[in-house]
Amino acid sequence: MLFRSLVVFNLGGCWCVSWCTFQWLARVLLWYLDLVHGILGDWTLAIILLVFTVRAVLHPITRKSQINMSRFGKRMAALAPKQKKLQEQFASDPKQLQVEMARLMREEGVSPTQALGCLPTFLQTPVWMALYAMLYFAFQFRHEPGFYGLIQTATNGNWSFLADLSAPDHFFEFGTTFHIPFISGLMGDITGINLLPLILGVVFWVQQKYMTPPATTALTPEQEMQQKMMKVMMVVMFPVMMYNAPSGLAVYFITNSVLGILEGRWIRAHMDELDKNPPPDKKAVAAARKKVANEALSPFDREKETKRFKE
Repeated sequence: MLFRSLVVFNLGGCWCVSWCTFQWLARVLLWYLDLVHGILGDWTLAIILLVFTVRAVLHPITRKSQINMSRFGKRMAALAPKQKKLQEQFASDPKQLQVEMARLMREEGVSPTQALGCLPTFLQTPVWMALYAMLYFAFQFRHEPGFYGLIQTATNGNWSFLADLSAPDHFFEFGTTFHIPFISGLMGDITGINLLPLILGVVFWVQQKYMTPPATTALTPEQEMQQKMMKVMMVVMFPVMMYNAPSGLAVYFITNSVLGILEGRWIRAHMDELDKNPPPDKKAVAAARKKVANEALSPFDREKETKRFKE
């Protein structure tokens, strides 16, 4: 117990205090990771199953968030032509334009609070922060090979790829160290080729290309530039920063991103099905049922029911 109290899971530096990585949650995840490892006997598979479990638990929140954001985007896209007309009509009167915009959104049943559909996603943040911090500092990975050490067994220990989950994957070693100014500050010195960060970059590229929803409104040149910069940050900069990170952490990111792609495709297919076969309107169903019930009454009972309703 004393040893556990000395371990603090953070984000890889002293700049982040322990409370922002939710220590109690990190310890719960570590307990579950130990439990899965005790069953499977391999830390790599335990990480994969842990990420799968966390995504399954958070799936209802993820699905609700994506559906809400998609609906809000479609409603705003449908309002765009009307908003443009109002902007042209009241170009010289900003106050009246604001009033008319509010009236339009109220008439169309669109509320600014619907833009908070992404809020459930932020509720997941503590889980992912705790998981990242826990995997970054999990001492259980020290000198533990991935996938039961099958790679080392097959190569008679001559290949160090995934031989230590607490270290980079060491896909290919140069035998010397390269220090590149500026870049080494982000990724550290280069001693060889690490494969998992490169795979992570490819996965991020696939995620950006196929899972980013199309813009519902026309983007300004500045907004387009910002989007491109964000894609570069995800596809290039993040794998660079992860280049010398523990390979167990890279396994986590790859698994999480692949599952995110599959989950996103499933949610989009679900939304397309809802668009083709929308659920019946509750008010319309209630009115129809009331109409059928009234028609089933005798004229005398119907008249009595009408009087009782008026009273």
